[in-house]
Amino acid sequence: MVNSFKNAKAQERVWQSYQQLVDQWPIPLEELDLPTTYGLTHCILTGQKSNPPLFLFHGVGDNSVVMWLLNIEELSRYFYCVAIDTLGGPGKSIPNAHFNKQKFEQVEWINEIAKHLSIDIFNIAGVSNGAYIAFNYATKQPDKVNRVICLEGGMVTTPIKAMLQTLMMMFPEILIPTDRNLLKVLKKLSAPDSPLFDNHPEVAAHLILLMRAHNQQAMFVHKLQKYDKNAAVAVRDKLYFLVGEHALKQSKDFIDILEDGKFHYQVIPRAGHGINHEQPDRVNTEIINFLTRDNDKSLASL
Repeated sequence: MVNSFKNAKAQERVWQSYQQLVDQWPIPLEELDLPTTYGLTHCILTGQKSNPPLFLFHGVGDNSVVMWLLNIEELSRYFYCVAIDTLGGPGKSIPNAHFNKQKFEQVEWINEIAKHLSIDIFNIAGVSNGAYIAFNYATKQPDKVNRVICLEGGMVTTPIKAMLQTLMMMFPEILIPTDRNLLKVLKKLSAPDSPLFDNHPEVAAHLILLMRAHNQQAMFVHKLQKYDKNAAVAVRDKLYFLVGEHALKQSKDFIDILEDGKFHYQVIPRAGHGINHEQPDRVNTEIINFLTRDNDKSLASL
């Protein structure tokens, strides 16, 4: 069975920090462990159940409690938010023996979550790998998706190249993983002079802990589906992409795909890869506006 953490002590430290961040969420919440074919899936639920449902997916090296810490208060005013810890990620979801490359089906896993919560149609927002999960689900199950916001990610054309680019950004600091060097890695992924980690040291501390504790091999169970332009264009009006202004040169290939497919997107100034942490107010506004407007008004405003 795949372990999401390097060892039991690392898991314990992360879960203690996780609970400390849960206590910092500024709104009432409910935590659930949902049984799925592939293991227990941990979700944090906020907002009124009468609001439109919004599934939230984090990136590879983080989890729900830190990813949505700075966004959740505003989003939960408009949506019934379901923040999902990805199986294999450094959160509180616990994979079982069926979580392997041969058996794991990401789309079916999400369908099981929705079924447990008695939700038929929902919105999705995701960051980085979470954006890929959101995009892929929309192309595979368009009947279950209202709209999707992809932040700093979405379609994948060359997964190996994308992985290598991310790894290269971590060198040479990752070779000597002191707290100081790992903070430098986080700052490389952020916009220049971003005050994020000065203003929110709790975010930096948790992310550094995750870099130390996470067994990233566990995420390789998620099989990446390459970009299918026809499938994507078929759901184009359900999709909206947000891209950080920082490191746009590295995102050129991605922007070219968005332009080629005539997808709706927006570049967020003074934001890097941690787009929703660095510009939470702007990102919240973009999410809320796109998901709550009617189709004509929403698309005309992009």
